[in-house]
Amino acid sequence: MMKLDGFYGKRICVAVSGGVDSVVLLHYLQERAEKYGYLVCATHMEHGIRGAESVDDMRFTQELCARWGVPLFVFRENCLEKAKTDKESLETVARNFRYEKFRELITTDKTDYIALAHHQNDEAETVLFRLARGTSLTGARGMKEESGRFLRPLLSWKKSEIIDYAKERGLAYCVDKTNFERDATRNKLRLEVLPALENAVPGAIENLARFALLAGEDDEYLYGESQKLLKKEGDGRFVVAFSDCKPLFRRACLTAIKALGIEKDYTARHLEDAFVLQKAERGAYLCLPKNLLAEKTLHGIAFFLKKEKEFTQKKKPLAMPFNEKGFDGGRYLVKVELALPKERAGDWKVLKLDLDKLPKSATFRFREEGDEIKTFGGTTKSLKKYFNEKKIPVSEREWLPLIAEKDGGKVYAVCGVEIAEEVKVTSDTKRVAYLTIEKR
Repeated sequence: MMKLDGFYGKRICVAVSGGVDSVVLLHYLQERAEKYGYLVCATHMEHGIRGAESVDDMRFTQELCARWGVPLFVFRENCLEKAKTDKESLETVARNFRYEKFRELITTDKTDYIALAHHQNDEAETVLFRLARGTSLTGARGMKEESGRFLRPLLSWKKSEIIDYAKERGLAYCVDKTNFERDATRNKLRLEVLPALENAVPGAIENLARFALLAGEDDEYLYGESQKLLKKEGDGRFVVAFSDCKPLFRRACLTAIKALGIEKDYTARHLEDAFVLQKAERGAYLCLPKNLLAEKTLHGIAFFLKKEKEFTQKKKPLAMPFNEKGFDGGRYLVKVELALPKERAGDWKVLKLDLDKLPKSATFRFREEGDEIKTFGGTTKSLKKYFNEKKIPVSEREWLPLIAEKDGGKVYAVCGVEIAEEVKVTSDTKRVAYLTIEKR
């Protein structure tokens, strides 16, 4: 049972629907408020789903709170109409409405905590429902008695204990008839499956709830370990280091996906594909939902949003004539030195070229359609094919500065990677230039 001695001086707002669970929770907290030094208020959400019955539940809650001297905040929404307008499920719209108002109560300083009337049967029902639909360990994890600003003081109580509490104290409450309609999957579980399971295996409900708790503890540990694989780079990308441990790798990928703002639309298949991507060639990539890309790089699988990449491309510097002062390429800074640098930057090569062989028309620019390079050995190939052979990451190709003809498509150097046959250093070379690139 949840301890209440840590809430001295705090305000706890109970979400009251008028049903037995929330009425018992309000009564339970109100009776102990003076002893533990916290203040109680309540909130009621009228979803506009059950017509006159919903309004009756609202009025019942208003009268109850007035009788018990509990301040009440009421919010109303036509969730049926909103679900049609937004093309969302009614359940999603109703839940979003509730939690939006819960957050509003907290952010407007009306309360410190929201108390919800979830109990042990709710926990067991949710776990059973998710397991039946093929959930992972993360999906099987249970609710917590205290999660941020949300409290669940009745989470260890059985439904029968809540009903007994109400009977012993003569508490009146509303009955939502839709809870007894067996068309809904959750109602079938609540009304048919769980009672039958408890009858066949006494203690099943409690054991399912305990499993949820243990699953949550294990999952939390695995997520903590998975963060060791994850690194955020300066350009907003998240890189998950290579790993043969699928449970950790999947969780690191999921953290990266959510950090990029993708809260839904991904599936277990996407995470499995990202795991397999580790065995692909460098530069291989996956197209994931919501313009998300996953690409194999030198150090791991990088996750980034395609739209962010396209946005930053618009800010790419203009082409400029080659000069020995170098070039600021936005993502990479090109340095031109006449003496061999003591260190190279990152994983990119130090290139050396014959300055006297470089045409005066040579330009610092980025790749364009039709670009070609004549590599060492004299083979001419398209820059696209060259990048594929060199396994240059897709996310880097648009940003690697080139030394090339401004309009002719001939490339003399891919900075950080290779110079062309035409400008290579030989025994006759008199002036050598050393090229390095440095990520900004």
